[in-house]
Amino acid sequence: MPPTSRLASWLAITLCAALPARSSTEPEAAIVAAERGFAAQVRAQGVREGFLAWLAPTGVVFRPGPANGLATYAKLPGGWHGLLAWWPIRAAISADESMGWSTGPWTFQRDSTQQKPDAQGEYMTVWRKRGDGSWKAVLDCGVGHPAPRAQPALGYSSPARAPGLGSRPLAARKSLYEADAGFARVAGASGVSDAIARYALDDVIVLREGAQRFSGRASARDSIAARERRALLVSNAQTVAGSGDLGYTYGTFVTGRDAAPDSAWYVHVWHRAPAAGWKLACEVVMPVTKKK
Repeated sequence: MPPTSRLASWLAITLCAALPARSSTEPEAAIVAAERGFAAQVRAQGVREGFLAWLAPTGVVFRPGPANGLATYAKLPGGWHGLLAWWPIRAAISADESMGWSTGPWTFQRDSTQQKPDAQGEYMTVWRKRGDGSWKAVLDCGVGHPAPRAQPALGYSSPARAPGLGSRPLAARKSLYEADAGFARVAGASGVSDAIARYALDDVIVLREGAQRFSGRASARDSIAARERRALLVSNAQTVAGSGDLGYTYGTFVTGRDAAPDSAWYVHVWHRAPAAGWKLACEVVMPVTKKK
């Protein structure tokens, strides 16, 4: 859940068009169950205990840049210090069911009796299955924004099942890096909106601080064109599921003429099909708060 916004809000005071609900017997239901279990434990035991229970040992959060999640949350005081809630509205899983991701709204209230939250926004979490069959969050990020008018129903949007993509894991990771680099080249040459138009899925979700989610390639392209022009993206990490059809990347995201080197960070979730190659399923950009 969005470290830069959910945790920041907690310390200071946590898509596409609507999709039809899907059966709980489908593979994506495992991701939804993990997300809901995570949120339930945070609600019952508090932020520190909940995050320590569900983050992977090497799980990454953003403060504002990438940091080890367990080390970050271990520093927080225990107990209940307000109500942090979230729920998935989109979930996806790889063909081998070893990696998935979800996104949706988050809210924070200092007092659970309040009628309105003190802060809200959107989260995005990447999940990996462990050897014992349990799920752990390997990446957690998100943004804050004003309250939305409405929320879509839960929907699933996984890569098309395509056997054989995972037979060459190093090649899959290299191709993911090349897709992310290709996105960066277009974003730097002609603008972020052009990169989204070229690389995004039809149902891509794009998250920006202070803005409602941009759902769908056309909407995201036009909305980003109105607020961002060119950007310099430098990838720091790339990870691919064993089946080779789902992966994520993250790195620095710099816009503006006189932007500081680390003015923002991005996270990209990618889906891959044999014919189309890697396509962007979700983009999150989190700004670094400027020092006064």
